[in-house]
Amino acid sequence: MSESIRFTVPEQTTSCFVVAAERAPGDPPQAALRRLPAPFATAAVERLGTPRLRIASYPAAYSPWNIGHATRVTDDDDPGLAERALAATHHIGVQAVAASGDRPFAHQLARAVAGAIAEHLDAVPVDADTGQILPARSCADTRFRLADGWLGAWLQNDRDGGRCKASEDDIDGCACVGFTTRGLTRFGLPELQMAGIACPHDLAALNVIRTTAQHLLHLGRRAGPRTFARDLPLTGADFAAFWGSGSPAWTDDPVVVRLTPFSPRLIRVGPPEDFPGTLNEWLWDELPPVLYDLLSCGADD
Repeated sequence: MSESIRFTVPEQTTSCFVVAAERAPGDPPQAALRRLPAPFATAAVERLGTPRLRIASYPAAYSPWNIGHATRVTDDDDPGLAERALAATHHIGVQAVAASGDRPFAHQLARAVAGAIAEHLDAVPVDADTGQILPARSCADTRFRLADGWLGAWLQNDRDGGRCKASEDDIDGCACVGFTTRGLTRFGLPELQMAGIACPHDLAALNVIRTTAQHLLHLGRRAGPRTFARDLPLTGADFAAFWGSGSPAWTDDPVVVRLTPFSPRLIRVGPPEDFPGTLNEWLWDELPPVLYDLLSCGADD
């Protein structure tokens, strides 16, 4: 088996954000664009109407975008966002085709425009790539960090009736949980997957996925063939960068993960080949404690 992974970063990728509104938008772009912060405002005027920034509106019944998988993952003070999105009568799609040298800015711009339109219409912005409802604050942020809703993780949950029957003290007592990312392909990268996770390790496994995505992110910024080792050392700086922090989350040895291609656009993440135990034993024995404890983290100013 080859000890390296090869994939090709596409020259162009597409992102789409859908504003779920309760009324017809009329002609909101100009009024909404005035709400944008620099440098988004200038770029939006220059790009609007080109493949780099298109806005289209449809009645929800005829919408080309399926937001039925949308879930509210932020803004705990508004528990009705998902219901509002699904009940909306109009969908306004904001789409960007981004060249490799224009990523991630082109995708940030499209999201900022969607956020501005949502604010203008008192509507709900949804990331069509991840299925996540976007917090308004992330749409206006000109900084980029994966933790700002750019990476979704589809949760495969095999718990019986929503409750795991295994003991919480059993390291390898079940295999209820699996994660598959959403959103990396717009940055030119394959999605990541980890499966067979025991319930006590779900957060730690999610943080491994997050850290792996952050470590690979730079590979998508230039089109063409890419080659990297299957055994990938993840550092505390990688995990901190995911959150937008400059302080390493841990300073001990890197955590080495083994990457296995599953399809041209999907890579599985697991323990190194020489680890003698199971996936769950590796998660329990080899990870720094912060990966079990940190659910979210604010960015540096």
